[in-house]
Amino acid sequence: MKKVLILISIVLLSIQCTSKKEEMNTMPDSGLSNNPLLKKWNTPFGTAPFDKIKSEDYLPAIEFGMQEHDKEIKNIVNNKDKPTFDNTIIALEKSGSTLKKVTHLFDAVESANTDDVLKATSKKIRPELSAHYDKINMNKKLFDRVNTVYEQKDKFNLSAEDKKLLEETHKSFVRSGINLDDKKQEKLQKINKRLAELSQKFGDNLLEETNNFDLYVTDKKDLGNMPNNFVEAATEEAKNRGHKTGWSFTLQRPSFYPFLDYSTNRDLREKIFQGYANRANNNNEFDNKKVLEEMVNLRIEKAHILGYDSYADFVLSDNMAENPGNVYNLLKQVWKPALNTAKHDRDLLASMMKKDGVKGKFRASDWRYYVRQTRSIKYNFDEDQTRPYFEVNAVRNGAFELANKLFGLSFKRRNDISTWHKDQQVFEVLDEAGKHIGIIYMDFFARPSKKGGAWMNELRMQSNIDSFVTPIVTNNFNFPAPTKDSPSLLSFTQAQTVFHEFGHGLHGLLSNVKYGSLSGTNVPRDFVEFPSQVIENWMSEPDVLKLYAKHYKTGEVIPTAMVKKMNEANGFNVGFRTVEYLAAAFLDMDWHSLKDKPKEKTVEFENNSMKNIALIDEIIPRYRSTYYAHIFSGGYSAGYYSYLWSEILDADAFEAFKETGDVLNPEVAKRYKKLISSGGTKSGMDLYKEFRGREPKIDALLKRKGFK
Repeated sequence: MKKVLILISIVLLSIQCTSKKEEMNTMPDSGLSNNPLLKKWNTPFGTAPFDKIKSEDYLPAIEFGMQEHDKEIKNIVNNKDKPTFDNTIIALEKSGSTLKKVTHLFDAVESANTDDVLKATSKKIRPELSAHYDKINMNKKLFDRVNTVYEQKDKFNLSAEDKKLLEETHKSFVRSGINLDDKKQEKLQKINKRLAELSQKFGDNLLEETNNFDLYVTDKKDLGNMPNNFVEAATEEAKNRGHKTGWSFTLQRPSFYPFLDYSTNRDLREKIFQGYANRANNNNEFDNKKVLEEMVNLRIEKAHILGYDSYADFVLSDNMAENPGNVYNLLKQVWKPALNTAKHDRDLLASMMKKDGVKGKFRASDWRYYVRQTRSIKYNFDEDQTRPYFEVNAVRNGAFELANKLFGLSFKRRNDISTWHKDQQVFEVLDEAGKHIGIIYMDFFARPSKKGGAWMNELRMQSNIDSFVTPIVTNNFNFPAPTKDSPSLLSFTQAQTVFHEFGHGLHGLLSNVKYGSLSGTNVPRDFVEFPSQVIENWMSEPDVLKLYAKHYKTGEVIPTAMVKKMNEANGFNVGFRTVEYLAAAFLDMDWHSLKDKPKEKTVEFENNSMKNIALIDEIIPRYRSTYYAHIFSGGYSAGYYSYLWSEILDADAFEAFKETGDVLNPEVAKRYKKLISSGGTKSGMDLYKEFRGREPKIDALLKRKGFK
């Protein structure tokens, strides 16, 4: 799952300059002269010198960047020449290069390898950054210049991309409240600042709750037939937590999921499940209920100030979906068949539990355990048999091989580029002619300093105003680390995650536009997941599997019969996966479609939301409210539906390859490359229709899921 982090206003997100602009307009004072973040980087391809950067360097560098940015905005406003596209719109696009350079690094490092200094910096700087961008976005003299260019756009000789930049720049000022009176602007700024504070607190609380949980097991019988690599990891975790013997299981997915899959102790499965399901909902110092309730109320108030009925109306007015009604209609189309499938599977699993002689009601904490049993009995499939074929570096190489087959890309390991953690890998990306096009960092393993999930960052966005600036991107995961006796072996789903995030990476790496604020993943939220989800389609194709799915000991390609069983077994439980996702999407929309402050508190609101869609007791939303980081600590508020929206696009797009009889068809790949290299220079639907020749259809998705 990409988690693309949008932490500041889109209006001024733009290029990372790598030439003289990077040396800053004004030299820092003596106190900053030795800050490595503010020096020119004499490094390969302008990569960050992480080996020289300390956590303490970020705060003064960000503060300097804001000061420099203020001076640049002042120069644009005070320009005595008449407003033109060059002296206003492009000048805005180029402004804030130091600030963007530093904050992009900070956002990436703070989410993947935080410490107390970075946490404190984030807590301080998020509200300041919000205020900084609000001041710019509500600068009436600046907007007057932008508006003058916008109203006279036909007088300028603008390209299609120029017009798109002008349109997005003008729109972002309007959406930021530039046309409000002073009193409303002041109120909106206070709301934005407080939302930034609360979002940071929500994420901090969640990380603490996740890290603090320890299910300590002393009886090996409770592990069932758990594979050795998971047992070894639990042994190491117990030692790290001060236990001399036994095994510790945490709420990190590489630890939590195996315990639910294998443990024969039903009570312990319930204990760790409830620990996971109630993160930041324990009435302690890390409880998120009051945090998110305040955020919801502030978002409602913000929407009303900006003239919208709800926060979802505000967000979706700038997305492909356009309005909440369209989103709910989409979710409902898939909900009923998915729920029916999940109910059927639940009954099957419950009957299996009964045959085991277990009394009582089938519970949510029983689901994974009996899915594994069902796959073993019904499909003669054991996921542990496939893990040796999905060693993490082999899967990475499979993603690289696919990019080579489709786009002619190659990846060269660079050990001369420093990283923010020893586990990181760095690769130079080359095109079919051997020309450098970008850098990608890969960070695979879970650790306490990293937030949960998987995501992609853009450390430097591609642009081509004065010269071509190549992109630098990261992929981040939370897989089990290698042990002394075993490499990191992935499940099929985890391998899918590698391809998914790599799809986001390709979106950034293949970008070929003029303006950084329109490059790569700077597209509407409900289009951003499309390129990542398309790539998942190839990973289980026989011709692609043979490129990378090889036994880590013997080198044997995964047997065809095993692939067949794997695909059949993975087809089971699709109802559960779809329902838990949709439930979270409904919950997101219910929170953000509110027109007035809710009367119910968090738990009651969530319960009513799930009751309205008749969610069964044995499934909980993929993300419950108090740990729903996507919408309360990320950029997906009123946007979690976008995975389904994009899934319609990706299923339909992959059909374009399949229809040719060649899933690696070079002509279709060429059209697809053009689509994702265009970034946000056109609307997502226009780009899709250029690729497919028509609008997407839902048929391919329903067929793939087996829903009727």
